[in-house]
Amino acid sequence: MMAVLADGLDFLKAQSFGSIVSLFWFVLIFDVPRYTLSFAAAVLRRRPVDMAPERLRSLGRISVVIAGNNEADVIEACVRGLWEQTLPPDEIVVVSDGSTDAMTARLRDLKREGLIQRAHGTALRAGKAAAINLAERLCSGDIVVNVDCDCLFDRHALQRIVQPFADPGVGTVCGNILVSNHSKSLVAGFQAIEYLISISLGKAALDLVGQVSCASGAFSAFRRSALRAVGGLDAGGGEDLDVTLRLRRAGWATTFAADAICYTAVPDTLSTLTHQRFRWERDAVRLRYRKHSDVLNPFAAGFRPVELVHQFEFLFFNVIGAAALPFYVVWLFATYGDLAPAILLAAQAGLFVVDTVVFLMAAHATPQANGLALMPLVPGYSLFNGVVMRMIRLAAYLQEWVVDASYFDPYVPDKVHKVRE
Repeated sequence: MMAVLADGLDFLKAQSFGSIVSLFWFVLIFDVPRYTLSFAAAVLRRRPVDMAPERLRSLGRISVVIAGNNEADVIEACVRGLWEQTLPPDEIVVVSDGSTDAMTARLRDLKREGLIQRAHGTALRAGKAAAINLAERLCSGDIVVNVDCDCLFDRHALQRIVQPFADPGVGTVCGNILVSNHSKSLVAGFQAIEYLISISLGKAALDLVGQVSCASGAFSAFRRSALRAVGGLDAGGGEDLDVTLRLRRAGWATTFAADAICYTAVPDTLSTLTHQRFRWERDAVRLRYRKHSDVLNPFAAGFRPVELVHQFEFLFFNVIGAAALPFYVVWLFATYGDLAPAILLAAQAGLFVVDTVVFLMAAHATPQANGLALMPLVPGYSLFNGVVMRMIRLAAYLQEWVVDASYFDPYVPDKVHKVRE
């Protein structure tokens, strides 16, 4: 092994700048450009001045809507945390979506205590999107904040996610999501770093250029009039991406509130993470390039060139980037033979350096993430994110393009799939 590394190092030292570029074209094309925008976000980011809660009340009533299935164990902590906010909601509305545990009974108790204002339990599960639509119909707010049952919040979270609605052109605001169970496993720890880089810093970068295209389902706020104007959430999977794309097409601004912090639990095993990401990535392909394919058509009604940016960004960096990795590896071995492993190690070492710099920037910008505890995991994350997650994405894309797998995902009940077909 050491001999291979020594030979590889000697080989790299002998290369010209042009040769180095040709060796590491994959990294230079698919990784460096994304990090460049993240660097810009870290440098240019300015923390907004908090508006007083009394002034924010003038924006209208604030309703928090929560939909969940079998969430009896976590719903109370979520609700109590919302009432401890510096800007408490005017009401909390919760829908139990066909739960078979004690969630519906728990909602009755919370309602008696005055901790939630409206609650509803359905006998059959209809899916998260349908449950959120029902909760929205039951609420009375001008601003609707959608949160997941297992989320906890920084005490300024509601105040800061509502603040951008002072601009009448804003239709939705995405909150900043951090991982609460990062110490449970390596997989959870890697996701904590991923969320910090891709959401805390990545969405801040997209916000700089007006390209926030997904208001995360775990914690986002909507101008109710805008949400109703686009027909609410679609009953299928990927409802957060879908509604954000529809709001953008309707001309509403979609923004990111970096200081509105939400904590969520993530999958802590590779199998559960793979299942989750298969769903996310398949839905993204279906929505972007099937349901909303007309966004790419300059002759379509309401075509807006600005929407091409996030569509092509996802296509190039996510889809093509995942598909190109196996070809890059095969090309290296075919071209350089025994030196290929050393070249791959060198590429990974370069990515580790860049990942470390970006992580430190993200951790500095978001001190609530406890970056010091995550720092030892960065080397493993760099390899995990660069190889394992790319292969998971590639498998998901192939599934979707070959067999339309998103239409069979159990995240959405079969009866809903049948109606949508």
